[in-house]
Amino acid sequence: MAFVLVATTLVIYGWTVYSQQLWSQSYRKLQTLQRDERQLTTTIEVLKNKMAQEAQKPAAGLVSPSPASAIFLPPAPEDSSSLPSTTTSESNFQPQQQDSAPIGY
Repeated sequence: MAFVLVATTLVIYGWTVYSQQLWSQSYRKLQTLQRDERQLTTTIEVLKNKMAQEAQKPAAGLVSPSPASAIFLPPAPEDSSSLPSTTTSESNFQPQQQDSAPIGY
């Protein structure tokens, strides 16, 4: 009976130590991932700020969007089950009227 109690105690102690080690490893990994996430977030925001500053310079050549420079796309087909053909010949291609709203509006 004493042998069973000692063996059970050692098994429980070993399991406790092992589970604490696993928890410590997982917690360190979590802390590393959180630190990396903060660094990535900071880097992304710095890059966004730098791109915004560069875009404001006149030498960048960027212009404000206007309706005159908008791109118009034809409306999607109403039948969503039909896929567009990959072998479209020029003889059956008919340009559609572009009376839809511009992208972004």
